[in-house]
Amino acid sequence: MIRRRWLLVCILLFIMMPTYNHVQSQDIYTINSPEVKDIASHLAMEGHSEHDLATCTTMQRYYEEIAEMLNEGFSKQDILADYEAMYGEQGFREPNKTGFSLLAWILPFIALGAGTTAFIIRVTRQVKGHKQLTDEAREGQEKGVSQDSTENDIMKALIEEEKRHHL
Repeated sequence: MIRRRWLLVCILLFIMMPTYNHVQSQDIYTINSPEVKDIASHLAMEGHSEHDLATCTTMQRYYEEIAEMLNEGFSKQDILADYEAMYGEQGFREPNKTGFSLLAWILPFIALGAGTTAFIIRVTRQVKGHKQLTDEAREGQEKGVSQDSTENDIMKALIEEEKRHHL
């Protein structure tokens, strides 16, 4: 009876051994682990985030730090919070989508839209004003022509009258 129990315990240990090794192997993170890459994808890495991992020492340092923190038991949120505490929001590729950060990212686009709208309105008003001036100038020229002809008629009449007096 005791032999059977020992045999059953040995069989159970033998079955659980690969599972234990599998769990233990997941706890060791390297710079090539997908978890490390996922966390690193959120970081700007002092402008080195677009460089090649194989050649950029700054990027390799970040990846090693992240792997080390994961191996120490930090979660993704803990690591990101730690980097935010060190570098602020400038340390991330994307800003937080809440509060002042969101406003700071949206405000330039709002200002650009308002400026463009004001520019279009001003140009439209200037074009309308120029058209009105052009139309008024045409009307003035037409009136000027008619005034000139009236003055010419008066001058001709005065000249004719002077001719009659002197001749």
